[in-house]
Amino acid sequence: MTGRNDPCPCGSGRKYKNCHLAADTAISAAARNDQTSPFHEMDQRLVDELARYAAKRFPEEAEEILESLDSHPEMTAQLGAPWLVYVSSIKGRPVVDWYLEAKGWSLTSAEREWLECQKKSWVSIWEVVRVDHGRGLDLRDVLTGEERSVHEVGGSKSAEPHSMLLGRVVDTSSVSLICGMHSVPLTPLQAQRVVDRVRRRLRRKTAVSPDRLRDERIAWELLQGWSDEISRRQTPPRLVNTEGDPILLTEERWSFDASQRETVIQRVAGLENAHADELEGEASFTILRQDDTVVANVRIGDSTVIASTNSLARADAIRGRVEAACGSLLKNRLRSHTDPSAMMGRSMERSAAPRVTTVEERAVVRELKERHYAQWLNDPIPALDGKTPREAARTKSGRARLMVLLDDFELSESREPEDARVDVGKMRRLLGVE
Repeated sequence: MTGRNDPCPCGSGRKYKNCHLAADTAISAAARNDQTSPFHEMDQRLVDELARYAAKRFPEEAEEILESLDSHPEMTAQLGAPWLVYVSSIKGRPVVDWYLEAKGWSLTSAEREWLECQKKSWVSIWEVVRVDHGRGLDLRDVLTGEERSVHEVGGSKSAEPHSMLLGRVVDTSSVSLICGMHSVPLTPLQAQRVVDRVRRRLRRKTAVSPDRLRDERIAWELLQGWSDEISRRQTPPRLVNTEGDPILLTEERWSFDASQRETVIQRVAGLENAHADELEGEASFTILRQDDTVVANVRIGDSTVIASTNSLARADAIRGRVEAACGSLLKNRLRSHTDPSAMMGRSMERSAAPRVTTVEERAVVRELKERHYAQWLNDPIPALDGKTPREAARTKSGRARLMVLLDDFELSESREPEDARVDVGKMRRLLGVE
C-alpha cells in the first residue's frame, strides 16, 4: 500500500497525499456506498479557485454571468458556482479552459483529470429511475437517453422515482457523481414542457447528442424553461419583511487572502451598527438598523466572508457596505438564494389533495380513482394531442407522451397512503406500455 508521504505511483513526482490520494479514496467510498465522495470536496475547492481566477482575469464578464444567474431566485450556489466556471463562456471559452491554459501546471494529476471529466459533462434533464436510499440514484437523461448510476448519499435520502432533475452528472473512471443540480425538481409533465421547448430549439425529435447540450445557449434555454415551469405553479402568499420587501433568504459570499483576515475583521467590525457575536472558530457580526431591527449577519471564516439577509434589497445594501469597507481585500463574489415562499408552494402542492384518515375513507377514495382512471383510458386527452390513451398507445410518439402521463400519476400516487393508492402498473399493462 502506498503511504501518504510516498511518491505517487502515477509518476508525477508529488507525494501521494498531494496527488491521487483523494481520487483513490473516492473509489473506496463509492465501493462502500456509505459516505460522500471526496471528489466533491476536491471539486468545491477547485470551483472556488476557478471562480476567484475568473473574477480577477475577467471581472466584467464574470459579474455579468453572476447577474444573469441572480435573475433566477431559486438558483443556489450548488448549481450556480459550477455554472459560472464549467458552463458559461467568456470570450468563447469556459472558465475551466482559460484556467487550465494559464495555471494547469500548478495542479496535481488528479486535479487535472477531474477538470477534464468536468469538461465532458453537460446540463440536462434527468429522470430518477431508481432510488437506493442513503447510497445512490439510477438516472436517465431524457434528452440524450443515456443512463447513469450515481453515488449520491444526501440526495438519495429524499429523492423519489419519476422526479425530474435539472443539472450535471460527471463521470470518472470509477464513479459517476452529481456535480451541480437545481434545487427544485419538477414532475414528469412539467419537465416534458421544458423538453419540448429545447427540442424545438434544437429541431430534434429523437435522441440529442451530449455535444449539443454542452452548448452554453442550450444550457441557458434549459434553465429558463425550468424557471418558467416553477413560476407556473400556484403562487402561495408572499412573505415580507418589516420594510415590506418579499422575503428571499440571500447569501452573499466573497473570498480573501487568509493572511488579511484580521484586517477584514477590523473593517467589518467598523461598519455602522455592527455588533460582534461570540462564536468559536469564526468572527460573526450582527448588523442592526437604528430601531434595532436585524438587517444582516456577517460571518468571517479563514478566507471567506458570508453576509446573510432576508431580502434582495437588504442583500444589495449590505453588499455595498461590505465592499466599500473592505475594498480590494475581497477578490470575488457569489450570491445564492432560498425562497421560503417557493418551499411553501411545494409543500402546498403535496398537501393540496384532501387527506383521508380512516381505512373506510381511503377505500372509497381508491375506488373512485380507479373508476376515474378506467374511464380515462377512453377519453380524449389534451396532453396526448386530443387522442385517447388507448389511441396514443398505438404510435411511437403517442406512447412516449403516454409514458410521461403515467409516470406523473405514479409519482402522485406514491405520495398517498398505501391503501389509498391506485395501481398505475395495471393501467400500463392494459395499455401495453409497461
